[in-house]
Amino acid sequence: MKIVRYDYFPAWDWIVAVGSYEDEFYRQTNTIKKHIMFNTIFIILIVGIISTMLVLKAATMVSRPITHMIDIIRLVKRGMFEEKMIVAGQDELAEMAGAFNRMTDIIRRNREMEANLAQQGKMASLGVLSSGVAHEINNPLGVILGYAGYLEGKMDKEDPNYNYIHEIKRESKRCKKIVQDLLSYSRTPRPALEAVDLNDLLSQIVDFAANHTDMRGVTIKSEFERGLKPVELDGDQMRQVAINMILNAGGAMPDGGTLTVRTETDQSGHVRIIFRDTGCGIPEESLEKIFEPFYTTKERGTGLGLAITKQIIEMHHGEIHIESTVGVGTTVIVILPFEHEEL
Repeated sequence: MKIVRYDYFPAWDWIVAVGSYEDEFYRQTNTIKKHIMFNTIFIILIVGIISTMLVLKAATMVSRPITHMIDIIRLVKRGMFEEKMIVAGQDELAEMAGAFNRMTDIIRRNREMEANLAQQGKMASLGVLSSGVAHEINNPLGVILGYAGYLEGKMDKEDPNYNYIHEIKRESKRCKKIVQDLLSYSRTPRPALEAVDLNDLLSQIVDFAANHTDMRGVTIKSEFERGLKPVELDGDQMRQVAINMILNAGGAMPDGGTLTVRTETDQSGHVRIIFRDTGCGIPEESLEKIFEPFYTTKERGTGLGLAITKQIIEMHHGEIHIESTVGVGTTVIVILPFEHEEL
């Protein structure tokens, strides 16, 4: 379509006419309009995308700590009171997380106190019972052992009754050990602390254990940290712990193997005693019960050795952990503080 424009100029008696096609006339205007529309749509899209991203980011920042808090609440509900809420900042969520953590700490401490009180009650009852049992059993056991030993000394080894007498003597000694372990478990005294050269103590125990019948075919390797500073502990009690650990390892390697006894200082400033054997290993279901009194996987065990060991270590404000794989071996880690403020 063509646009025509004309006008008359009387001074010159002229008529001036101008003509142009509409498309050509509005081309520049249309181009500008298209650019404006494109830029407007582009800006709207960019603003929309940025707004969506900001909304999602804000939602994530709000929902992430809430999701974390819900997960921790579920864990605490299952009794895992050591789990903590970690929420950064100083807003209401962070304040609520801090209050929740303080609450779980109080609940955990109360439960530990209840468990300790219950354990002390059990130990007191067990101590009274053990004293009576020990008194009533040890006397006749002493008589049985005395007569069995006397008959064994008088009897020829070729005598058909010799093995019966020997069995009576052996089982009587086992009964006596059970009674003694029971007394030890119920009456473990408070540690008499003194600064002890732990490497020297363990070295003596390794030398002693190397000649024990349970350690036949077992190679004991010592890997002691050089310059290890003295440790405050009860030497006699820790000797009992180490001997128990070493002989247990020997019992797990009837066909021989290697036991490594290691000392080291960990990153938290505690000393670690590590007993690592290449024995038969412990099934996972037994690991959960291994420190329970009277629980044993041995035919002739009393089930009190590891219970006494754990009790001694805890009285030293220490920890004991066992890792084991069947067919590969077992690692026992004892963690102790170098010093004690009080016991």
